[in-house]
Amino acid sequence: MITILIRLITLHAENVIPEVIWGLVGVYLLMMLITLTSVWGTYKSNKIRIPWILMVVFVPFLGMFAHCLHSLTLADLTPLKQIGFFSRKLS
Repeated sequence: MITILIRLITLHAENVIPEVIWGLVGVYLLMMLITLTSVWGTYKSNKIRIPWILMVVFVPFLGMFAHCLHSLTLADLTPLKQIGFFSRKLS
């Protein structure tokens, strides 16, 4: 399995079947779609939407990672606090 991944990464994919390649392309496209719909639904102003969309489209992995981190900072954490996360008890 490791040799198959190394051949895939180094573009010597002799033994990698086309279904694996298409599966990876499908996962990538789904990640792009999810990120773009998240950007579209999160921001109401086009002044904020357009730079995020351009970043996700032209610098895909960095844009997806940056949007993921930004979304985590905007997340509502009250349901997690209700079940005991983010609560420190010092003795």
